[in-house]
Amino acid sequence: MRSVRIDLDQKLLAAAAAIMGTDATEATINEALRRIVVHERQLHHLERIASAVLCPLPALDTAAAVEA
Repeated sequence: MRSVRIDLDQKLLAAAAAIMGTDATEATINEALRRIVVHERQLHHLERIASAVLCPLPALDTAAAVEA
């Protein structure tokens, strides 16, 4: 892997480590990145499934509703 030097918010890093149960900075960052990728892939697939299954509702004609 390539080494990169970045400044991290230490409080945010500690909170993420506590949530994920990691004990090293590298493990915390790698797990956070992995979770983001998994989350975004799941979201993309759910959006694709929803668009195939759900039909868009017809637009409501508010003018006709007011006249009635």
